[in-house]
Amino acid sequence: METLVIQINNSKAYKLLADLEDLKILKVLKRTTQQPVSLSEKYAGKLSSTTTDSLQNYVKQSREEWNSETI
Repeated sequence: METLVIQINNSKAYKLLADLEDLKILKVLKRTTQQPVSLSEKYAGKLSSTTTDSLQNYVKQSREEWNSETI
């Protein structure tokens, strides 16, 4: 068996899918899609404030060092 992701472009397709499912030709696994979660929402509150401050300082220092280097 193979699992496929399809895009419904016409509302009549839902009836066709239901008919195919009734005939046991296919099985509809997921009827709705979830909105993607942004990374900031996904990881909000996962690090302590001291860790985030330390990380922000490290990134800022790294960028300053990178920008001040000459080739």
